[in-house]
Amino acid sequence: MKILIFIEHDVMIRHFIDSGVFNNLIAQNTVVFIFPEKGHKRVSRDILSLKLNTAFRHLRINPRRQKIWKRLFQVDLLRWKLGEGFKALRILHREMIGWKATIHYSFLGVPGIYNIFKYSSLSRISKEPHKDLDKLLIEEKPDLLIHPSVLEGVFINDLIKTSKENKLPLLVIMNSWDNPSTKRAMVGNPDWLLVWGDQTKKHAIEYTKISPDRVLNFGAAQFDVYKKPPRINRSTFCKIHHLRSETTIILYAGSSKGTDEYAHLTLIDDAIENGDFGDVSVVYRPHPWGNGGNGGERIFNNSWNNVCIDSTMLEYIEGVSKGNNLMSFPDYYDTHDILSSVDVLISPLSTILLEGALHGKPVLCFLPIEESDARHFQLTYSLKHFEDMFKMQEFLVAKDYSELLTKITILLDRSKDAEFKQKLDLSCNYFVESFEKSYGDRLVEFCNRFN
Repeated sequence: MKILIFIEHDVMIRHFIDSGVFNNLIAQNTVVFIFPEKGHKRVSRDILSLKLNTAFRHLRINPRRQKIWKRLFQVDLLRWKLGEGFKALRILHREMIGWKATIHYSFLGVPGIYNIFKYSSLSRISKEPHKDLDKLLIEEKPDLLIHPSVLEGVFINDLIKTSKENKLPLLVIMNSWDNPSTKRAMVGNPDWLLVWGDQTKKHAIEYTKISPDRVLNFGAAQFDVYKKPPRINRSTFCKIHHLRSETTIILYAGSSKGTDEYAHLTLIDDAIENGDFGDVSVVYRPHPWGNGGNGGERIFNNSWNNVCIDSTMLEYIEGVSKGNNLMSFPDYYDTHDILSSVDVLISPLSTILLEGALHGKPVLCFLPIEESDARHFQLTYSLKHFEDMFKMQEFLVAKDYSELLTKITILLDRSKDAEFKQKLDLSCNYFVESFEKSYGDRLVEFCNRFN
């Protein structure tokens, strides 16, 4: 079987190529990876250095088609739809595009006017054919198209349209937690959508209007590594970070939402110094593109009493202290090692909350709502994919600074509760369904139906 796999972003390279989840598919089929044209801003990785184990091609992106697709989605997103989830998305999107575009797109979204605008947009797209994509399909003659995606980007809409025109099955694989509820920019739907679990299946059906029998719970490709033994044990981890093995270790994992992580760490450090939590130490792990939060350059240079920086992210946070605000793509094995070694986890709105819970670690989501400078956080903490987690008793939530210290005490108590892990496992399965077989093996089995 001939399969084309479309990869359009560094994050997808990390999650689906670096992880090796396509290796079995490549071994049993003729597979060609398709990347955007050389120099495209979404792919900074050197393709030749990747362990693809198969051929690859570049595909030129048609900027005029992309502009039309993007505006069509933006107008649709600002149209009034019932529900708090849609309201939160409208507010977030208005902030992102500015007031002038908001007025313009809101007008285009008025009933009646929107129908004309949509018809006109699709007509313009038809008159602007994607000749390079058409040529690619003629030359490669694929039996199946696969696209790991955040449900937005330079390939998604052209692939949906072209796959239907050419009667080619299109399999889209959800990349991260919020894709179906906040990131999706699809006009139409693929033949199949693989999601993490029950929550994202529900969101896909609600927000993309895809048929329920076309959405499959499939787990998360990038989390497959968590089923393997960590590379180091707790004793080695403690030696690396100069911690005593008997101390209780809190992992404070940063987010990309721009909260004041320096202030959070200072509060916890002072509480430990005052003896509020007993024998406790904190390991700080910055989000790989969060820059240490608002004013994160202060973290590296501060003299902490009970806080150390994750050794695998030390170079990154040092770069932040020097003004180098760049994205990094740490190895998931590094995340696995640290989550296997710590006792509990605290984070302000990051997927690592789920990752910690998947490791059986009690987690605390910190919502510093009073931080007026954390605009990104203010706009995102009410988004739909977080809502279910906030409602579950297994996931602690602190909504201000004073509540944080109280909830940390509860968090530490949970780390000593042997029965709590079982409850946490059941809750996690709602977000990321667990399977005995590997992601790669199950993907091969699924794709064999098209052979």
